[in-house]
Amino acid sequence: MKPLNNKPKQHHNELLSASKLILAGLLLLLGLSLPAQHVTSNSCTENCHKRTVKKDILHGPTATDCTICHEPNGKAHPVEDVSAFTFFAEGAELCYSCHTEIAEQFSLKYVHKPAKNGECSECHEVHSSNDPKLVFTQAPDLCFFCHSDFDDNRATATSVHTASYTGEACLQCHSPHASTQRRLLVGNNRELCLSCHNKIIKKEDGALLANIEKHLSESTHEHRALGKTCTGCHSPHISELELLLKEAFTLGNYVEGIEDNFALCFQCHDTDLLNVETTTIGTEFRQGDRNLHYVHVNKVKGRNCTNCHDVHAANNSKLIAETVKFGRWDMPLNYIENDNGGTCATGCHKEQHYARE
Repeated sequence: MKPLNNKPKQHHNELLSASKLILAGLLLLLGLSLPAQHVTSNSCTENCHKRTVKKDILHGPTATDCTICHEPNGKAHPVEDVSAFTFFAEGAELCYSCHTEIAEQFSLKYVHKPAKNGECSECHEVHSSNDPKLVFTQAPDLCFFCHSDFDDNRATATSVHTASYTGEACLQCHSPHASTQRRLLVGNNRELCLSCHNKIIKKEDGALLANIEKHLSESTHEHRALGKTCTGCHSPHISELELLLKEAFTLGNYVEGIEDNFALCFQCHDTDLLNVETTTIGTEFRQGDRNLHYVHVNKVKGRNCTNCHDVHAANNSKLIAETVKFGRWDMPLNYIENDNGGTCATGCHKEQHYARE
């Protein structure tokens, strides 16, 4: 027998395949579609939804399987004004069905408002992004979409906390989702500050900031205002005053002795220190009832607090410093305390003593 000739059958199959392609093309031209369950992730992103994957970093489901989030409901797709897909869950619950570690954080005491309200898309792209974590843009600009005042006021601020605007910016101190600390801080306020201020820092203008952690660890007496926080005196972001101070405090060795120049100190300390010439309760620095703070400060050319006191810590009670800066000179104070007062022999005068009784 002669072998069967397969060419007519092969030709028929080729014609059939071509007809199917033509029919599919006509269906698309006419706006007709196949059921959504036959649509694959590749067909989504390669044919119609190219924009969803145009950025550098893809959301995992976008790159592999759109139906992780979008569930076909049996309707044809694409058809104008017809939704062929529904979400497995509403709002943030859809995100948390995978990102369980974020959802677990919501048991913490403080939760970022967008995260608490399920508004993940306030910060994150859902398909692709040019930035890690699928954020719209990097911090601090991302944060400034809502917290614009920190950006608006920065241009006119006298001092700006560099850490708030460089590197990871806001995220160096704040959690974007939730925290056990107020203000969504990533750690205890004081410890957070000292995690950077544990070395000498050179500012942009060349000025040096002391290693505060080292200074505190080497001192026997610490300013009680520090407590668990540094923000009692310093603003963590920007300030209209030098050194990020929250209230006025005039720098330098001499200053006019008026309350306005010591507003920072008088948040806690009694103004009688400055204004009352005689007292037995306003201060312990007195000769009998003669207020020696008043003597030193209440004048046109008054002595600044920092001529005697270290504002952070010292090895003497009352934070009396061992030396203070006077121009290029580290002026010694030679302070010696006793039960009834003390003595000092500074570069300003020979040894002097005072006694409260």
